[in-house]
Amino acid sequence: METVIAIVLLATYIAFAVYAARGGNLMLGFFVMAVIWAGLGAADGLTTWIATSEQTGAGMVDINTGIFSNGPTGWGGTAVIVMFGSWFGRILVETNIARSIISFAVEMGGERKALTTILISFVTSIIFASCYGPGTVVAIGVIVFPILLSIGVPKTTATLSYLFSIGAGLYINTGRGKQIDIYIPFDYANSVDWKMFSFIAYGLQMLLVVLLVIWGTRGLKQQKKHAWAVSENSGGDSGKRVGILAMLTPIIPVVLTIFFQFSAITSILVAVIWALLFTGNMKKWNEMGTMLQKTFRDGVTDIALVLSFLFFLQMFMKSAKICAKIFANFLSPVIPQNLLIIFLIFGIFGFLALFRGPLTLWGCGTAILALLQSIGGIFTPKVLFPMFTIPATTVNESFCPTQSWNVWAIGYTKTDMKEYFRAGLVPILILNLVLEIIAFFIFAA
Repeated sequence: METVIAIVLLATYIAFAVYAARGGNLMLGFFVMAVIWAGLGAADGLTTWIATSEQTGAGMVDINTGIFSNGPTGWGGTAVIVMFGSWFGRILVETNIARSIISFAVEMGGERKALTTILISFVTSIIFASCYGPGTVVAIGVIVFPILLSIGVPKTTATLSYLFSIGAGLYINTGRGKQIDIYIPFDYANSVDWKMFSFIAYGLQMLLVVLLVIWGTRGLKQQKKHAWAVSENSGGDSGKRVGILAMLTPIIPVVLTIFFQFSAITSILVAVIWALLFTGNMKKWNEMGTMLQKTFRDGVTDIALVLSFLFFLQMFMKSAKICAKIFANFLSPVIPQNLLIIFLIFGIFGFLALFRGPLTLWGCGTAILALLQSIGGIFTPKVLFPMFTIPATTVNESFCPTQSWNVWAIGYTKTDMKEYFRAGLVPILILNLVLEIIAFFIFAA
């Protein structure tokens, strides 16, 4: 009976992978998969609709509470952190801090396309080291892209440099790390190994950006475009440049969380107060309150669809953990027990993180994670955390066209999809492999 159920589980998993790769609605997909897998788990006696006290005492997760209730509610604390990160991004935009930093980078770059693009890319990566959310990506992107395109940077280079820079920043974004921690409980915020690796990953991904920009702008003639392009192309009150102290705002949460053990929310609150103080937005109490309410509302609205996706993902994750015992009995004999081989598999087959595939936590990879967690042994949180974070960040969030902000950027710049894949796929997969190898030596060797 268990073998039959295992085969059905694999069949539904493959069907879901195909569905996701074809652009199916993932919120509905995760819900349907949670229902099917919960039913299969019940058929094998691993769960029930409502567990008795004896069953819950024995560790059973029931369907009624354990999957469809505790799944989304258990993610509540992380959802709040994501909301604050998105709100912080809106603060940077509303106070003109983001626009001022980008304007400064344009001035520093002068008439040199490559240098200007690289400087803007580093600014972008620093912003997303503390912010999160599709809304912030769009809000910053509508400032960045007109500038890059106006100075003659090719569409594909502009798009890839922006998206890769976002992904680089996410490696050192401690608030965003909480999203992965909910699946793989690992004290990443206090882990010296993770801090070291996250900065290595950030540095290597930004090195890739630099190389990509140099290659993409080679041989192009310079055009005389200056910082006024920020005002001309981005709209808004862009002439109101903030001071240097205000421009330091994006790095404050990073410094406080990484070096002073501030919680993610506390560090964001300190940064918001700093931003308001040094941009002159603390002068009138009522106006300050109105701005804070508006930016928080906009920030939460920006990530509403992301939250819905992740809430339903939690339901699927709970049902996947239940069915992982069936997978473990069926597949564990063929799962390699050598961690180097596992890291190499995640590195070499990084393309399987594309289109919500089996190597990304933001897709079918949750079932693979549940399987490895059920096997236990060498698959500790310290190993699984970097192993799954790399393809989810470098391949999925930085490049995959099913990621919401990647879709927006490609559409906004009218980048040709074939050219996008031709220019970015091989470099991002090579980086994925390099990072998995480095992660093995830091976390598993």
